[in-house]
Amino acid sequence: MPHLEIIWDRRNRIAILLASAVLVVAIATVDWWTKPYFSLGFLYLFPIMLAAGFLPRWAIVLLGIACALLSERFSNLDPADGHIRLGFEALALCGCGLLTSEVLRNQRLSQEAQERTRILVETSPAAILTVNEGGLIELANHAANELLAPRDGHLIGEPIAAGILLPA
Repeated sequence: MPHLEIIWDRRNRIAILLASAVLVVAIATVDWWTKPYFSLGFLYLFPIMLAAGFLPRWAIVLLGIACALLSERFSNLDPADGHIRLGFEALALCGCGLLTSEVLRNQRLSQEAQERTRILVETSPAAILTVNEGGLIELANHAANELLAPRDGHLIGEPIAAGILLPA
């Protein structure tokens, strides 16, 4: 499966925000051309999701409302129900953008915490091992390698249940 998190890498900020703006304009243009036939309002989800990794919450909400207004403007549905549709569509677009933003924020925070843990383990003079839920050693510092003296010299990736014994 492709790693989509590279899209929201901080170095891609300008390119992704420009691509998102171009997508909004392109969707609005095509939606305007096809107005009498069908609506493309659901496509506004994609530029909102792209931009959500870089925009503050208030900007995501404004973008969602703007896209909902564009979608309603180019809709050929009965205008009498337009306010209800507009409200639900704005809620859906804003909610999707805010959800994407929070997922990306939590992922970044998790990666930062893992990096801090790795640095703490590697710089500690005490022997430290971290084991994942599958029982494999994820991190082992130099002191743990010296203390446990594995046969091949590598503790990382070895199962803890393999009977790592202290040297005699």
